[in-house]
Amino acid sequence: MKVPRLLLLATAAAGLLVTAPAPGRGDAFHLRLLRSEPKADTTLTVPPAAIRLWFSQAPELSTTTIRVTGPGELAIALGELRQEQMAENHVAADVHGTLAGGRYQVRWRTMSRDGHPVSGQFAFTLAAPTPTQ
Repeated sequence: MKVPRLLLLATAAAGLLVTAPAPGRGDAFHLRLLRSEPKADTTLTVPPAAIRLWFSQAPELSTTTIRVTGPGELAIALGELRQEQMAENHVAADVHGTLAGGRYQVRWRTMSRDGHPVSGQFAFTLAAPTPTQ
């Protein structure tokens, strides 16, 4: 029995759809940033005491960096990066010094235990203090 060519092509295409990975599914297996403190694109009235990042997996602390720049691209001093024992997917670094009002950029880079490097950035704004009367 001769199968029409169009039927063969349709069957082959359907098979590809079933076996192809779902869009974005590969990202579920890689480390990604879940949330931060301060939150991205927020305005704070009080300077943050620390920069905190929560990931979908435990990052390799030895390859994790957090850099903060403020108004005028000035680097902000941070304390030693630490990982919480009870929440291995959480890293934090204390902010040293006094922060002036303005926009701050947080850049982070880390690596998951599978060796996949991941990086990102977000910004927050610190409102200038209002004079008291």
